[in-house]
Amino acid sequence: MDYGKLPNRVIICIDMKSFFASVSSVIRGLNPLKTRLAVVGDVKRSGSVVLAATPLLKKEGIKTGSRLFEIPKRKDIHVMNPSMERYIKASNYISSLVLQYVAPEDFHAYSIDELFIDATASLHLFARTPEELAHRIRNEIYRKTRLTATAEIGPNLLLAKVSLDHEAKHSPTGVASWRYEDIPFKLWSIHPMKDFWGISSATERRLNRLGIYTIKELALSSKEMLQKEFGVLGEEIHQHANGIDFSRISDVYISSSRSFGKSQILFRDYTSRKEVELLLLELLDDVCFRLRMHQVVAQTIHLSIGYSKQTGGGFSRQKKMGRASNLSQDIFPYCLTILHNFDNGMPIRSIGISLSNTSIEEEEQMSLFEDIDQRERAYALAKTIDEIRMCYGKSSVLRASSYLDHSTARYRNGLIVYLTYYKNGQRITETGFIQFVDSLGNLFVFIDEVFELKNKMRLSELINIRFA
Repeated sequence: MDYGKLPNRVIICIDMKSFFASVSSVIRGLNPLKTRLAVVGDVKRSGSVVLAATPLLKKEGIKTGSRLFEIPKRKDIHVMNPSMERYIKASNYISSLVLQYVAPEDFHAYSIDELFIDATASLHLFARTPEELAHRIRNEIYRKTRLTATAEIGPNLLLAKVSLDHEAKHSPTGVASWRYEDIPFKLWSIHPMKDFWGISSATERRLNRLGIYTIKELALSSKEMLQKEFGVLGEEIHQHANGIDFSRISDVYISSSRSFGKSQILFRDYTSRKEVELLLLELLDDVCFRLRMHQVVAQTIHLSIGYSKQTGGGFSRQKKMGRASNLSQDIFPYCLTILHNFDNGMPIRSIGISLSNTSIEEEEQMSLFEDIDQRERAYALAKTIDEIRMCYGKSSVLRASSYLDHSTARYRNGLIVYLTYYKNGQRITETGFIQFVDSLGNLFVFIDEVFELKNKMRLSELINIRFA
């Protein structure tokens, strides 16, 4: 392959080491690299998820996704609730430091603790080499925050990101650089394939069925075969396996289609399918609420089920509905159909629902064989409940079943969430606590009363909510 014709920019990916845990350590006067500290969703609930852990605690097997009850009860281990105001302030401050080196259009906040910059145009102003600039940025961040960062350099966004995941985080200098000539030795050596950015376990299994077991085999395989199996995704993963990525930070992304989804890792294994059905209905209620806030209806439902760690596996299936809707009563039967057809009865630990194939609410096609008045009453009831929840909070109106012991709705309404949204053409992921929606200002508000955090964004910018 002739890499000389491909983009050869100076892309640097900055990743903050154990960000949440490190910030929580620093604000308590502790050294993040010498402290055993975990940040959990709620220190009062033994099943709370570990949101972050310092490197020393990770070495003892406690990592993101672990549970509070798994943390040893020792005096040298600190367990803290999240301090979202401090995290966001720290993230914003770090961004302001990095923005001294590039123009805003060459800056992309990938998440609260990770960002990309394109230093192609400004490198000569601050350093002689990309490595020198990366070290300069790392040193300034540490000097002003006491937080450790790693920096990854590549000729495109993909190689910079992959360099982060597979070299920079383990480099004693905290800086790594991958070039096109490194692809046969570094990129193709990544194994298993699911460790490669953009390839899931399910995609790896499908590739295995095609006789592809390594990134090198993927890179050298037939692009036509991959397109036949995966569609547009086939061409993308073929390019990525060859280290090719034409995307630019300065390009403004405009989504051609929208989907609304929500997922949850459960506090325990659920064996009763009646209990699982209630959890799915509660999740669906939240997704349908978001559809109505955006005044759209959806016609395709996607259900994901993850089984217990002891058994592993799960399934992810979608089904097109007979008509588009944003009412739970219309969509839930399709959800149950997928569950009953593909579930193998194993204990369930995670669930997810997304609705796609959307259209404007007013464009919904009515059926001649249904009671139009009854349907309009159902819409009116749903909108009334929405207005109450927007004014008085999500827990102001709940199903009676949400007060059963196995329900999670009341707890989730105050739980930490990952919010993904577009702002100024950039995809940003942040964390916060759901509070309410200001319907008059079309603003989504998340707030933590303990830390007095308040943040607002427009509903039109919000594209995904995922619970920890």
